[in-house]
Amino acid sequence: MTAGDSVQRPRFRKRTAPEPAPKDPESLFGELPRSRRGVGALWSHQADLLRTYAEDKHVASPDLALELPTGSGKTLVGLLIADWRRRSMRHRVVYACLTNQLASQVGDAADENSIPVVLLTGKARDWTDLDVNLYASSKAVAVTVYSHIFNTNPALHDAQALLFDDAHAGENYVAEAWALEINYEDPVYCDLLDEVRADLGPHLVARMTGEVEDAGSTDEVRLLPVAVISRHVQGIDKVLAAGLSGKEAYRFKMIREGLRSCLFYLSLDCWYIRPMIPPTFDHDAFTSPEQRIYLSATM
Repeated sequence: MTAGDSVQRPRFRKRTAPEPAPKDPESLFGELPRSRRGVGALWSHQADLLRTYAEDKHVASPDLALELPTGSGKTLVGLLIADWRRRSMRHRVVYACLTNQLASQVGDAADENSIPVVLLTGKARDWTDLDVNLYASSKAVAVTVYSHIFNTNPALHDAQALLFDDAHAGENYVAEAWALEINYEDPVYCDLLDEVRADLGPHLVARMTGEVEDAGSTDEVRLLPVAVISRHVQGIDKVLAAGLSGKEAYRFKMIREGLRSCLFYLSLDCWYIRPMIPPTFDHDAFTSPEQRIYLSATM
C-alpha cells in the first residue's frame, strides 16, 4: 500500500442523546419546541389539570378520568400526559380515538406542538415497520382507533399506558369487539330462529321471516326475553359453533362463555348478539397497561 492510497475507516453509529424527561407534563410543554401553528401557552384550566395529575398521586392510578368541555384543549392535555409517560417512564403509550378522522386530527395537533407520534390507523398489515418500531421502542406515542385495541386479535396489545379520547361516546366502539351479527342470508339465521321458534310465537316468527302480509319492516327489532335464551342456550351454542366461520366464528369465541348473559336482537335483516356490558376485564390489551386514562367532555 502506497502513501497515496486512502484507507476507508469503518463507520460507527453515533449514540444519540437520550430524550429529556421533564419532572411533570406541564414542564414538558415548556420544553417542547414552539411552532407557528402550535399553542403558545397553556390555558389556566389545562395547567391546573396537569398539576392535579402530577401532584395528587394520580400518576400511579390504574384508571383515571379527565373531564374537559369540548373546545377547551382536552386533546393537548391528553397528548402531554401521554408523551410525558413515554419520556419519563419509557412506556409504550397508545392514544385511542373513535374514528380514523379523529385520529388524524389528534396526529395533526401533536405535530403542531412538536409531540412525536405515529399514526397507526387503517389495516395493521399496511403499517410501516418504522412507525411500529418507533412505538414499540417508546420513541413515539401511537395514535390509533378503538378497534385496534378492542379486537379478537388486537394490533396494539402491549401498551403500558392507554388514553381513550371521547370516552363518553366509546361504548358502542368497545362493544363491537364482542358483537356478533348474523345476516338473514346466512343459513345460521334460520337455524337459530328454528332453535327458539317454539318460545317466540308463530305470529312473531312469521313477521320476522316475511311469511305474512303484515311482515315486519327492516326497522323493527325485537329483544328476545332472557328466559328464552336461558332455556335454549345449549342448542344456540351448538347452532353457532357448527354454522359460523371466518370473522363471525372469532366473534363467537369472544362471547361463548357468557352466551347465557348476552342480549339477542332479532330483525328481518339479521340477528345481533352482544353482552349487556362488554367483558373488557377479560381482555388483556385493556387490562395489562399500568394506567388507563379516559378523556371526556362529559362523564
